[in-house]
Amino acid sequence: MATEAETTTDRRAASARRRTIPLSGTLAVVMAGLVALTAIDVLAVFWFMTAGTTRDLLARAAQLGLDSVQARIADRFTPVEDQLAFLAREIAAGRTDDGAALDRLMTGALAGTPQVRVLSFVTPDGTIRGVTQGPHGVFAFTDTIRTDQERREIEEARGSDQAAWGPVYFVPAEAMRTSVANLRRPVQAEGRFAGVLRATITVDDLSGHLRTISEANPGTTPFILYGRDRVLAHPAMAVRRPALSAEHPLPLLEQVGDPFLAALWTEAKRETVGDIDLEARVVRLGDDGRVILTRAVEGYAPAPLIVGVEVPVSALDKPTDDLLRAALAGLAVLAIAILVAIAVSRAIARPVGAMAREVRAVGSLDFASLRPLPGSLFSELNEQARAYNTMLTGLRWLETYVPKALVRRLLRSGGAVPSADRLVTVMFTDIVDFTAAAEQMPAAEVASMLNAHFDLLGRCVEAEGGTIDKFIGDCIMAFWGAPDDQPDHADRALRAARAIAAAVAADNADRRGRGLAPLRVRIGLHSGPVVAGNIGMSGRSGYTIVGDAVNLGNRLEQLGKAVAPADEIVVLASGETVALAAGDRSNLRSLGLHAVPGRRTEIEIFRLETAKP
Repeated sequence: MATEAETTTDRRAASARRRTIPLSGTLAVVMAGLVALTAIDVLAVFWFMTAGTTRDLLARAAQLGLDSVQARIADRFTPVEDQLAFLAREIAAGRTDDGAALDRLMTGALAGTPQVRVLSFVTPDGTIRGVTQGPHGVFAFTDTIRTDQERREIEEARGSDQAAWGPVYFVPAEAMRTSVANLRRPVQAEGRFAGVLRATITVDDLSGHLRTISEANPGTTPFILYGRDRVLAHPAMAVRRPALSAEHPLPLLEQVGDPFLAALWTEAKRETVGDIDLEARVVRLGDDGRVILTRAVEGYAPAPLIVGVEVPVSALDKPTDDLLRAALAGLAVLAIAILVAIAVSRAIARPVGAMAREVRAVGSLDFASLRPLPGSLFSELNEQARAYNTMLTGLRWLETYVPKALVRRLLRSGGAVPSADRLVTVMFTDIVDFTAAAEQMPAAEVASMLNAHFDLLGRCVEAEGGTIDKFIGDCIMAFWGAPDDQPDHADRALRAARAIAAAVAADNADRRGRGLAPLRVRIGLHSGPVVAGNIGMSGRSGYTIVGDAVNLGNRLEQLGKAVAPADEIVVLASGETVALAAGDRSNLRSLGLHAVPGRRTEIEIFRLETAKP
C-alpha cells in the first residue's frame, strides 16, 4: 500500500508540473498582445485619417520629412562648427596660453555639444592636447600625432583659415567601436599658424531620429547617404547595426536590408511627383514599388550628403493602400515589440529560475554549489537577490556547525525525528596527554592541530557512513546505526577504526619528519541499545544518542591508556561489537575479561592490532 500511495503522489506531482507554464513565455505573450491591440487601434484611427489623402499632399509630407532630416543634420553639425570657431578665436586671442586653461575651455565646449566625443588641439610640432567624454565623464589627455595622414592634415591646414569636414572613419577602440565624422579648423594667431582644432562626432543617433520619423509616418522610410554608395543613417541601422570596420566605416546601400534603396541608382526611373523641389525616382521590384525623393546637402562632408525618403508608389494614387502599408509597418513594430517582450520577460524569468535552482541546492544541502545571485534592473528582483545573498552568508556559517550528512538523513526521513530505542555502535577517540601538551603551545597552534586531527578522523568516520555526534576537547564521539538503519554498524565502526589507525600512523610519520612529537590516540568501540533522537532545550537541540552503551564506549577508550600506555595507537572493542561484526576479524585479539568503571561485571575486551611505527 505504501508503494501505491507513493506512486499516486508522484503522479499528482507530475500532473502539477505538466499544468505549469513558463513565466517568460507568459510575459512575452501578454506584452506582445498589448502591443498588438495598440497597433490595431492606431491602424483603425489611421484608416479614417488617410481616407482623403491625395498625391500632392503625400508628396508635400515627404518634403516636410526631408526638411526635418536636413534640420537634424544641421542641429548635429552646425553647433560643432560654431564651437570650433569660438575656440579658434579664444586661442588666437591668447586666452589659452597654459594647458589647464585650454582644457577648461574645451571641457566647457563639450558640455554644449554632447554629440562631440573627442575635442583636441594639435600644435605645429605634432603635440595633441584634448578632452574626451564618455559614460564615466570627461577626461583630459595629451598625445602626439602618429600617422602620415595626420601629418599631411597639419601641413594642409597651414595655408587655410576655413573649417573642413573630413571623411567618416571607424574608431575600433573598445570604448567607442563606431563610425565618426571629424571637423578640422586651422587656428591662425597674429598671422602665423598656431595649430588645428579637431572635433570627433558620433553619427549613431541619426538613425534613431530617422526611425522616429519613420514610425510617425507609416509607410515612409527616410535615409541619409554619404555620397552615392554609402549609408550614413537609416531606420534599420537603429535596430540592427551592420558590421563596420576601418575598411568599411559605413555600410553599402545593399547592406542595410532595404532592397529599394539598394536599387536606387541601378533600377530607378526618374519621375516628376507634384510641385516640389526634390529629385524623384521610382523603383519597382516585382509587384511592389517605391517613389524615392532625394535632395543633396552640401557642406558637412567631403562628398555631398543625400537626404531622401521612400514613399510607396500605390500610396500616391490609392489612399486605401496606405492602410496595408501601415499594417506591414505595424507588423514590423510588433515583431520588434515581441523581441523586446521576450528580452524583458527573460530578464524577469532568469533571476526567478536562478533563485529556484539555488533553493533546490539549499534543499539538498549542496552548499558548495551555491553562488551569489547577480543584481537585477527590477527593484523587486534586485531586493530578492540581495536577501538571498545575505542568507547565503548565513548558510555558509551554518554549514560549518551543522553535520550535513546527518541533516540529509533526517530530511529523507520526512523531517519527523521521534526518539526511539536503537542498537548502535559508538566510538570515542582521545589524544593521550593532550591537555599537558596544549599548555605549552600557543592557542592558534592548538586550534590548528586539533582542526587537522579532527579533519583526518572525520573523513574516516564519514567514509563509513558514521555520524559525528560532537567534538569534546580533543575527543570525538561518533556512532553508527542511527538515524538510518545500518545492520552492519559494527563492521562499519571497525573499518573506520582501522582507517583512523592507518591515517594517524601516516600523520605521525609526517610529524616525525618535521621534528614534531607523534600523537598517541586511544579509540574505544562498543555496541548496545541507546535512545536516539533530538535531545536539548526548547529552541535548540541536537540529534544524539544517550544510554549505558555510550558510557561504556567512553570507558573503553579510557581503558586503552592502561592496556598499552606506551603505544601510539590503541583500539579497544567490546565483545558485543566483535560478536556483531560479520566481516574481517583477523587482527582482533582478545584481552580477556576486564573490569570497567560503572559495570558490576567484567566484560570481554578485544584489541584491534595495528601496524607498529
